[in-house]
Amino acid sequence: MRNTVIPSNALLDYLIKHLELKNNRALAQHLGVTQSAISKIRYRTNPPSAEFILLVYDKTGLSIEEIRKLIKRDS
Repeated sequence: MRNTVIPSNALLDYLIKHLELKNNRALAQHLGVTQSAISKIRYRTNPPSAEFILLVYDKTGLSIEEIRKLIKRDS
């Protein structure tokens, strides 16, 4: 059993909780993106793109302003 520390990410953590999902994989499926895309955002390899922000907006009903506030929490 490996102990992997998963870094917090305000946007992804909020989405998982708000959508009542289990994990990053379930979030990726819900949004229709790859698990790799979610992982790159969580581990800060890639920042959330404008396309990703619009996708979150379309799929969740969160405003762009709310999404941007969640992203800025991690800055």
